[in-house]
Amino acid sequence: MDSVGMRELSHHTSRYMARVKAGRTLEITERGRVVAVVSPAGRVEEPRAPRPRIGGYRSGGALTAEEIDTELAEGFGDDARR
Repeated sequence: MDSVGMRELSHHTSRYMARVKAGRTLEITERGRVVAVVSPAGRVEEPRAPRPRIGGYRSGGALTAEEIDTELAEGFGDDARR
């Protein structure tokens, strides 16, 4: 486990956060006493709704009007929530 003082952390936050992202746990100290422990978050990702492919940015070519309507309906759900 790595240990870093508050002053050092404030000056080089991105350096130490990169270590945390890489899987290391970090003890934050103030005057030699541990005040906090930072550890990597678990991989919890919220499900995301599919994005429509308007204009063909995810498809091989441009979409027809009917395909655009279908993509919009699938991507944004029904209008009952409005």
